[in-house]
Amino acid sequence: MSQEYTRGDKLAEGKTKAIFQAVGQEEGLVIVANKSEITANDDPSLTRKFAKKAEYATATTCRVFDLLKACQVPVAYRQQLSETEFLAAASDMVPLEIVARRLAVGSFLKRNPHLRTEDSKNPKRFHQLLVEFFLKTTGGEFGRFSMPNYAGQDKPIDDPLIVDPYAKQLVLAHPKAPDWETDTVDGEFPVIDASLVGCSSIEEADKLVRWVSLVLEKAWALLGVTWVDIKIEIDSLLRVSDVVDNDSWRLWKKGEQLDKQVFRDGGEGALDEVERKYGLVARLAEQLTLPRQALVIWTGSEKDEVSEIPKWPGVEQKRIVASGHKSTNQALCQLERLFHEYPQGGVIVAKVGRSNGLGPMLAAHSPWPVISIPADVKEHPENLWSSVAMPSYVPNLTAWPQGNAIGAVAQILAMTNPAVYAIDQMRREKLDGDYLA
Repeated sequence: MSQEYTRGDKLAEGKTKAIFQAVGQEEGLVIVANKSEITANDDPSLTRKFAKKAEYATATTCRVFDLLKACQVPVAYRQQLSETEFLAAASDMVPLEIVARRLAVGSFLKRNPHLRTEDSKNPKRFHQLLVEFFLKTTGGEFGRFSMPNYAGQDKPIDDPLIVDPYAKQLVLAHPKAPDWETDTVDGEFPVIDASLVGCSSIEEADKLVRWVSLVLEKAWALLGVTWVDIKIEIDSLLRVSDVVDNDSWRLWKKGEQLDKQVFRDGGEGALDEVERKYGLVARLAEQLTLPRQALVIWTGSEKDEVSEIPKWPGVEQKRIVASGHKSTNQALCQLERLFHEYPQGGVIVAKVGRSNGLGPMLAAHSPWPVISIPADVKEHPENLWSSVAMPSYVPNLTAWPQGNAIGAVAQILAMTNPAVYAIDQMRREKLDGDYLA
């Protein structure tokens, strides 16, 4: 453990982790200690252990939070302290479990069986991430409210679905059965006043979970892994808190499930396989990183104006002034310095007016995409052809106005940058809506 912080009083303990007051240089922090237990189906009798569960959970959580912090996502996490512990800001947790889904699997299909596909390995894909809110309960209790039992069982229903999280009075429903099956519940769900949940903004909570999900969707995709869905908990300051580990999501790799579902399906007999897969995910999580890229705005003259460019995590902006006509050798030397400084690549935007020699020259010599903006196309539309009519092997792209060029930059960088992908995809999904629902 880090010498800066030691365990103080135990503040809370659950099935998979314990939380201690952190004693050290800064107040208001806690130490989260993961445990070796793995749970299934909210049934304590199914809880089991495997030797490296705490180590794998901690490694996965810390690498995920390191990535989210780099992408400027608000998180309570501070740093890893040991193989099984990490430091975080003390959090007033909101009693919600928020689930984001890209594919229709699991409990969602139990509630919506009409969306089941014939091939379970090719489920329905949501064009817009589907985000659902569940009320977090303990033993079927939420304050003075009690949840009904599963039909025919002496077992309360935990974590019911909130039908409309934006309503002032929250109507609850069975989390694993369609609402038309009225015989699945013994009794009725209470109606809860939304103020009792204590979430300052459902809209912001929804946005936060989408942001996290899209970052992880791209980050895992870059490692050849399909991100399917995730369950996230937040605190009253609208930060991702608690843990995000292999119990939190579904991950598939070439049709193989890498997550907790293996334990849900196989129970104790699958523990060896579960341990292997949790170890694989923990090792893969070490590669969840944000690249260092460049967005180069290149003009032929200091007089060429460049309006404000958005700032993205992991993307450094460079301004270069060098004429493609008059200082070709200088421009080529500048290119070589860029390739050396940014081995993970970037995009060059050439903003030029008359006779675009700069963009084509750069495109012929650069492995990076080059996008030319014909700056004076309104006044001199004939100049457009110097950006469009290219000889062979001169892939100079042309976009106008500047906003379209920057949009293309975002799409290119998003191919390998999870932060840019999340920002760009959130805009796109909001624009499109769930038209494929």
